[in-house]
Amino acid sequence: MKRGDRIEVEVAALTTKGDGLAYVGQREVVVRQSVPGDRVAARVVKKRKGRFEAEVEEFLAEGYKREEPRCVHFGLCGGCRWQELPYAAQLAVKEQMVASALATSGLALPPAAPILPSPTPFFYRNKMEFSFGADRAGLLQLGLHVRGRFNWIFDVEECHLQSHTSNRIVGATRRISQALGLSAYDLKRHQGLLRFLVIREGKQSGAVMVNLVVASYPDPGVQQLAEQLLDAVPEIDVLLVTLHTGKAQVAAGEREFVLKGSGRITEACAGLEFDISPQSFFQTNSLQAERLYEVIARAAGSQKAVLDLYCGTGSISLLLARQSQFVLGIEVVAEAVEDARRNAVRNRIEHCEFTVGAVEGILGDLAAQGRHFDLAVVDPPRPGIHKKALAGLCALAPPRIIYVSCNVHALASDLSTLGQAGYGVRSVQPVDMFPQTPHCEVVVELCKQVAS
Repeated sequence: MKRGDRIEVEVAALTTKGDGLAYVGQREVVVRQSVPGDRVAARVVKKRKGRFEAEVEEFLAEGYKREEPRCVHFGLCGGCRWQELPYAAQLAVKEQMVASALATSGLALPPAAPILPSPTPFFYRNKMEFSFGADRAGLLQLGLHVRGRFNWIFDVEECHLQSHTSNRIVGATRRISQALGLSAYDLKRHQGLLRFLVIREGKQSGAVMVNLVVASYPDPGVQQLAEQLLDAVPEIDVLLVTLHTGKAQVAAGEREFVLKGSGRITEACAGLEFDISPQSFFQTNSLQAERLYEVIARAAGSQKAVLDLYCGTGSISLLLARQSQFVLGIEVVAEAVEDARRNAVRNRIEHCEFTVGAVEGILGDLAAQGRHFDLAVVDPPRPGIHKKALAGLCALAPPRIIYVSCNVHALASDLSTLGQAGYGVRSVQPVDMFPQTPHCEVVVELCKQVAS
């Protein structure tokens, strides 16, 4: 099999990125825009890391019926993967994906509960990050990355995952920047001005925050852009400029300048109010987050002492503090911890403490101090729990653990380690936080098994 070959294959599984996976003999073939159950005629386009990659030319049989995608950028954009699948089909595929991934943990698992669907499959995101770039003619662009080409940007005309207000902000920012003749930051030459546009919204509160990440500030061009943007989109409540002079292509920097508002917005979720600052983590789908938190609260029950690892702005900590005697939240991002403490005051919750630091370091200290927690809640980033943190958690040995994962493959690996430490899985609940994508959250409750 080589590039250019036409093959007919049955899609048997999904890759960790949500692409279809088929086999020709013993050789793996990644088939873009396919799902298990599809039989396709495809053209081989490349071989990478031992796998062949192919593009669908014809569906010979569909595992799930397709429909016309809403977005004109579908297929080009690296964000949505499944817009051509009806939402019910997306949920079915995700249930299948969760079951297959968790089976690799080697643990005896109860059947997963039916996946909880999102209240809305479109316009649900409360945060979007857009990149500035330039086309071959040198014209400034503002949009998202072309799928698989992280150095290529395309102009977003309308994204169906963000709000109509957010789409207007993107269009106005691009139009004003081009009219002012502002330059995009060039990653190769490390020259230029505009790097990122980050939009955050309170889906319940309606508050809107815009963060312009730039390579130089104060700058008259950036100042003009900010002033004209506020005139064009008066719904913006908070506007700030982040100065980022480093080479790393991330939407963070050394200093923030608040040009309008307080520098943060407020969001309501699960009966609580939260202050959200530019770099703080908050669940991307605010409305579905309420259902996620209901699952966590129900599984947690009433406890004396709860440990919340990777606590972010304290949403889970404060939620569980309403039904527990004491909660300790740990988070490495100092700005997020400041928000968490502010959120505790805002919601008049006094028996909740927050500590800044890496989970892997603090867990060791807690174990050395002989601290006891009845329950540990773990909501790590996509790679899963740091190996040292996992060892520290096992040493601390709480009777129960609630693991909230946004990466079911990392979850399966961590469950295997926890199983070796004597934990058994009591329940598995998938929650679809990310419609139109292969991603979902999974809440797993584990109990320390008593040796017989």
